[in-house]
Amino acid sequence: MFSKTKTFFAGLLLALPLVAATPAHAQARGVGVVSVDGAIQQTAAFQAAEAQIQSTYAAQIQQSQTRAQALQNELLPLQQAAQAAQAANPNAQTPPAAVTTFAQRRQAAEQELAALGRPVNLARAYVREQIGVHFNEALQAAMTSSNVDLVLEPSAIAALSPTSTANITPAVTTQLNARVPSVQAIPPAGWNPGDTLRAAQQPAAQPEGR
Repeated sequence: MFSKTKTFFAGLLLALPLVAATPAHAQARGVGVVSVDGAIQQTAAFQAAEAQIQSTYAAQIQQSQTRAQALQNELLPLQQAAQAAQAANPNAQTPPAAVTTFAQRRQAAEQELAALGRPVNLARAYVREQIGVHFNEALQAAMTSSNVDLVLEPSAIAALSPTSTANITPAVTTQLNARVPSVQAIPPAGWNPGDTLRAAQQPAAQPEGR
């Protein structure tokens, strides 16, 4: 189920010290590559929470998968009809009725599946944020231990040898495991994505009288 995590994981960490490669950094002491999602998803805390989510929301997950298959079967002939209508009249000034019908039904299907998957996605977001608030300090520790002073995201790398030591994602996971041995899998009532991160970023309350 990890393939669906990027949507609600994206943008969670607002101040990661990740920079793009530039000529100014060409003489960096060491260059590392880190996958944020990979480091978090491989932690023991995330793995244990994922197992609990799979158990707690088993009925919802099954319902979503069953409904997704039914909607796929429903949409396929509509898609084929839309493609045929476009092929028959490629220069139409307005979309053929079949195209409009398919687009509207697909949008409704996506909204339906999003609603069905919301409890599971919300739980995964909650798990990731609990781990993610420790990511920066874990990254800094991994950079120090790996003798790295420049870190790139995988998307900035054209190629990386399978045996390269530049990938310090496992080192970040190790640091996260030390800092976050476990997390809660089920979000509290009223929790919304970003709540945990925002709470961690708020300055500590000053004692009364100061």
